[in-house]
Amino acid sequence: MSILEGSIGVMPRRMMVHNEDYFMAYTILKDNDFDLPDYT
Repeated sequence: MSILEGSIGVMPRRMMVHNEDYFMAYTILKDNDFDLPDYT
């Protein structure tokens, strides 16, 4: 996948969302097997 993205995975990826959309974004990423810390 890194070839398609143009990176070798050295730097972590970041994504910004509005506070009001955080829970939905977190749920979508978790449902798609992203490794995230537990939601608190």
